[in-house]
Amino acid sequence: MSLSTVRVVATFTVRPDKVDDVGRIALEALVRPSRKDRGCLRYDLCQDLSEPTRFAMLEEWESEAALDAHLAQPWLNKAIERLGPMLSGRPVIARMRDVSGE
Repeated sequence: MSLSTVRVVATFTVRPDKVDDVGRIALEALVRPSRKDRGCLRYDLCQDLSEPTRFAMLEEWESEAALDAHLAQPWLNKAIERLGPMLSGRPVIARMRDVSGE
């Protein structure tokens, strides 16, 4: 993996009654289309084993430009609007780079 890749860690908590819906909708509306975006190296939805209402989206992009192009996709905003009411708070989103040197 190149040091120029950009990783995104987005964590969010959902309402307990929406856990199943969020998993299904996120897979359909975010994960599958995002994996098709140019420059996407990884796009995974993960659920916390000890707290099922906690999720993380783990992403890796070839570059900042690829991530910015992904974020500009019109379908992305529609998916976020669809999922928004199911969340119990604001997502925490961090852009990161690998500094492990491996």
